[in-house]
Amino acid sequence: MIFTNKKIEKRERKYFKDLSSTDAEKIIEVLNSLLEKQITKEEDVVELVEKLTELSDIVAEEMGWRYINMTRFADKKEYAEKFNEYFQNVVSELKPYYIKLEKKIYDSDVKISKEYVHMLNIISNNIELFREENIPLQVEERKLSNKYGAIFGSIEVEFRGEKKTLQQLLPYLKSPDREIREEAWRKRFHGLLEKREELDKLFDELKEIRIKQARNAGFDNYRDYMHKLKGRFEYTVDDVYKFHEAVEKKVMPFFKKRMEKRAKKLGLEVLKPWDTAVDVDGKVLNPYQTVDEFVDKAIKILGKVKPLFGERLEMMKNSGLLDLENRKGKAPGGYNYPLPETGAPFIFMNATGQSGDVRTLLHESGHAMHTFETVNIPITYYRPNRMEIAELASMSMELLTMHYWSEYYKDEEEYKKAMIEELEHAVLFLPWCMTVDAFQQWIYTNDHTPEERAQYFGKLMDKFNQGVDWSGLELEKQYRWLFQLHIFEVPFYYIEYGIAQLGALSIYKNYIENPEKTIENYHNFLKVGYKVPIDKVYEVAGIKLDFSEEHIEEIVNFVEERLRLLEGE
Repeated sequence: MIFTNKKIEKRERKYFKDLSSTDAEKIIEVLNSLLEKQITKEEDVVELVEKLTELSDIVAEEMGWRYINMTRFADKKEYAEKFNEYFQNVVSELKPYYIKLEKKIYDSDVKISKEYVHMLNIISNNIELFREENIPLQVEERKLSNKYGAIFGSIEVEFRGEKKTLQQLLPYLKSPDREIREEAWRKRFHGLLEKREELDKLFDELKEIRIKQARNAGFDNYRDYMHKLKGRFEYTVDDVYKFHEAVEKKVMPFFKKRMEKRAKKLGLEVLKPWDTAVDVDGKVLNPYQTVDEFVDKAIKILGKVKPLFGERLEMMKNSGLLDLENRKGKAPGGYNYPLPETGAPFIFMNATGQSGDVRTLLHESGHAMHTFETVNIPITYYRPNRMEIAELASMSMELLTMHYWSEYYKDEEEYKKAMIEELEHAVLFLPWCMTVDAFQQWIYTNDHTPEERAQYFGKLMDKFNQGVDWSGLELEKQYRWLFQLHIFEVPFYYIEYGIAQLGALSIYKNYIENPEKTIENYHNFLKVGYKVPIDKVYEVAGIKLDFSEEHIEEIVNFVEERLRLLEGE
């Protein structure tokens, strides 16, 4: 790949060239003018939706930058205040007008062609669930959920004479020295558990606000409300429970076998939680030394999958759209944030020099390529807002790039180890995904105290974490959920990872059989966005929307065979 200084060129507005993103009064004025427009033909509907999309993009861009700054500098209150102020005084103020416009579109007598029927179904769901009394509750929920990142990002612990963030302790969990990794593991939990009461209180406040929103919308519980709000038309809550059961039946035997194999190779009778990340041969994978090297190698890898992908990540680097390294005061986690007016996304993560960073950057790069392909779709409803679609793009990219990871791992054995780690992780993630989803299902359908909540999580850990001995670590086991930011910040956004992971492994299976065709299908899938229902989107990618017991068994068998080849067995 040839490195250039090419940068992102900002998109031009079509309709509202001089409209300020912070002038709520003026934006409302524009929305009212749109409400007065007559709809007599399909072209009027399309133009109205395009204008609504551009207005949404103007607001989304402003909110995006405020969110990015809030997470980059989570220890500085002014950034959270700026985000909360914009969400309260602009974003929430516009919601009733958006709904009025959606009602205008939905109630019009204009005959709509087939390509817009899916859009009307999405709009219908939005109208059905909107309640004006929920707006102030959503504002408060946003303010509270933002506190999680600030609390987590501020935690530092003493580790061997140095101050470390919880993220900076992660590499030590891979240390061949068991004493070091146990100390690092315990320090991470010690730091988090010191904030246990504060985080429990924060979550209880969030839970109550969320339950109120569900009741206002006429639902018995928040779980059913969120299932509907997320537009999960293609599967039911019962289907999700069957997914949990299928993982327990078909993945847990694989999980236990891998844990037993790990214990044997490490020469341990009992595998403790701090033994699950270390390389079984005592090697620590060091994929890069500097952040520049980290990014440049990812650019090369993406370029080998498809030159266009590498060029795009390079442009993001040149345009200052990456913040990758961990530091004190930075919020936890990683994300790809679409910036519709910029015409590109921003990638945020917490790199600490370990092999998992490679997975994260390539994962977020999958989201980024999705953003590039769909940011110009003129109908906001047809952008990939469903996470089952978005996560398929990112999780597939991890696997599609894997055969080029020799850029990071020049040693053949290290390269194989990285591939083994990736494939193993792809399947072993599923029990954790079910744990997080099952926990949220229970939280929002049962009255409970913080203590009962923790006890229930401990039971789920016993079910989906077999083969790892947590004896003597009951408190840590029960409060492991405090590390999962999704539970605080984006409730019920997690089962999508499991659905998408199965899809991504199906795409990788296709790739092994026909690489060129699979990449072509993947690129076509990225372009589709959400123009059709999810099952049809998955078909474009060359796979099925399937999380049945039979399909899970097929995928586990495929991965086991790939692992046998890599491990030389």
